[in-house]
Amino acid sequence: MTVNTTDQTGGQPLNMGHDEIFDDLYRAYFAPLCFFATNIICNDDDAKDLVEDVFLKLWQRKQRFENAAHAQAYLYRCVRNSCINLLRHGKRKTAKLDLLIAETEDFQEAYLEEMIRAEVGGELYRAIENLPSQCSKVITMSFIDGSSNEEIARALNLSVQTVKNHKVRGMHILKDTLPGSLFVLLLLHPFIK
Repeated sequence: MTVNTTDQTGGQPLNMGHDEIFDDLYRAYFAPLCFFATNIICNDDDAKDLVEDVFLKLWQRKQRFENAAHAQAYLYRCVRNSCINLLRHGKRKTAKLDLLIAETEDFQEAYLEEMIRAEVGGELYRAIENLPSQCSKVITMSFIDGSSNEEIARALNLSVQTVKNHKVRGMHILKDTLPGSLFVLLLLHPFIK
């Protein structure tokens, strides 16, 4: 049974105890949830660990959901709460925590916007991860991290020209694989951060 994660109108009940259902949800939501968590806690490694923990708990509990929409909402809520807990426990104590837990009228709208950004960001991350290894590193460091060609060259022990070549090659591949609007969003660097 393959889970249709694009159908948000209903669908079949989902049981995380089934390998195929769990794998489908993991593949569909891991990257967007990592992007979502990174926007909250500002650390890519911690975000990935946190998302993996959420999925591990789902697997261990053999969690059941009414449909894919229910699973998606639950996953985003769990990741958001886990981010808040991480921030609360002092590992990343910032003013951002105060913003996250403050009650406002705009909370639901902002939360929905963050979910949409996470889904789009997840698509970009998946496309970048599918690039050849060096191209992926260069594109990530350039467009996601905001590093200059010189900084990338030093970090990867490459010449600046090689960095430029990898960037051009990666962008050509992405332009061919991403829908036009997603490719444009990649070029709009502030959207990603």
